[in-house]
Amino acid sequence: SPFKPKPEDAVPTDEILETLRLLASDSRNRVVISSGRDHNTLERWLGGLNIGLAAEHGAFYKDNSEWNKNTPPKEWEEDILGILQQFVERTPRSSLEVKETALVWHYRKVDAWLASIRVQQLIESLITPCTREHLQIMKGNKIVEIKYPEFTKGSEVNRLLKNRSYDFILAMGDDVTDEDMFNALPAGSYTIKIGTLSENARFNLLNQSDTLPFLRRVALG
Repeated sequence: SPFKPKPEDAVPTDEILETLRLLASDSRNRVVISSGRDHNTLERWLGGLNIGLAAEHGAFYKDNSEWNKNTPPKEWEEDILGILQQFVERTPRSSLEVKETALVWHYRKVDAWLASIRVQQLIESLITPCTREHLQIMKGNKIVEIKYPEFTKGSEVNRLLKNRSYDFILAMGDDVTDEDMFNALPAGSYTIKIGTLSENARFNLLNQSDTLPFLRRVALG
């Protein structure tokens, strides 16, 4: 999601919700939020809106008010959980998020110098057990994520395109995981990376604060 609340925020702001309602109020639009967050969190934040939702990079998706699960239950390897818990204990103000298809080490509140050291140490510690279990290690926006590889924001794009055609596609994102989304979209789609430049997106918005004004202009025509 290009305007996701920060981890410490309880819910999206009223401004975000109003912008999404405005976009969804046009029956010609299909609005979908694709996120790495778990489906319970997305339902709590956005479940009251008339929009599509995809959680854990498409492992769960919500269509027609119903949540669907793309994957059977998986059990996390104890070595990997143990390594992550050790880094939580050794790194003040970090935390571990356990989801059904991903494990996420959050370090947004950690001292920047310490975080830079711990991130590299954590990735090095995880390489062997994650390779053995065929898991991906991804460094995102103040997170290190371990996930099953079959679900990405690109796989969610493929699902959305499979049974419906679109005459206009606009996709926005600010995270490394959004690169899969940009790559999966057909040529001619309006792909926008927020913040850092992307070789896979056609356009760029420099600041996240530009996102809502931009979408409101799009909605109002």
